Amino acid sequence: MAGLTPADASALIAGRFAERGAVPAVVPLAVTGDALAHAVATAAPGAPFARPADAVDLGRALADADGDLVVDLTACRVADLGRGVLDAFADDPVEAVAVARQAWSGRRLVALVEDGQQERPLTGLTGLAATEGREHGADLADVLAADAVAGRWATSLGLTAQPGAGAAGGAGLLLQAMGAVITDPLTFLVEHYGLAGTMAQADLVVTGADMLDFHAVGGPVVKRIVGMAGEALRPVIAIVGRNYVSSRELRLAGLEAAYPVLAGAGDDIATPGQVAEVAERVARTWSW
Repeated sequence: MAGLTPADASALIAGRFAERGAVPAVVPLAVTGDALAHAVATAAPGAPFARPADAVDLGRALADADGDLVVDLTACRVADLGRGVLDAFADDPVEAVAVARQAWSGRRLVALVEDGQQERPLTGLTGLAATEGREHGADLADVLAADAVAGRWATSLGLTAQPGAGAAGGAGLLLQAMGAVITDPLTFLVEHYGLAGTMAQADLVVTGADMLDFHAVGGPVVKRIVGMAGEALRPVIAIVGRNYVSSRELRLAGLEAAYPVLAGAGDDIATPGQVAEVAERVARTWSW
């Protein structure tokens, strides 16, 4: 929002509440990119972090790590069921799995994947081939063939595909063999922040987005925050660049109110100064 990172926008808004005597807790959340890297560094200080571009890059990161590792796979391009991952450990895939498993014994490996992939099977109706086939409009014959290839791959490695094995283009199968925990970024972050406990102590939860519409409702961060605030029985509001959601739809989405920085439709972008002005007004509105 307003060209600010999630952390900077949150700190700016929190500062206006602090000026009114509130004690804010700033919790940067993100689902991919540089913002996710910053959020992980904030939630888990000192945790080694890698953001590989493809399967070969992932293999190098896993082979070179000498301790625990959090690996961001949300934008990692994985083809051929992640075979390139194993090249960093040995030429023979079966041997590579054994070497990788031994190398990661006793260490913690966390793989962050797009939400919805953390439980994706490798094969079957909701598996990797079926899911990606539907997304790309593949015909049934091609989907079935790809599904069979994935099944044979797991069998050839002597691995039993668990839920999550189909994550990140099939790299989940290999990561699970190394003992990895496969989860989505928001689940990882809220657990490390202890966000549920923080919300239980809060009088008000404030979230934000560049735009709020009924279809996306601000995106995955806003949806997760709204859900958690509902479980904690705490009111949640949003400060947004623009708002296209009516008051009735906001309530249906779980939001008490939304405060836009810019009125109506348009292509112009809010400035940090404008965000600060709206945040100051909102802080006054919610002070008691």
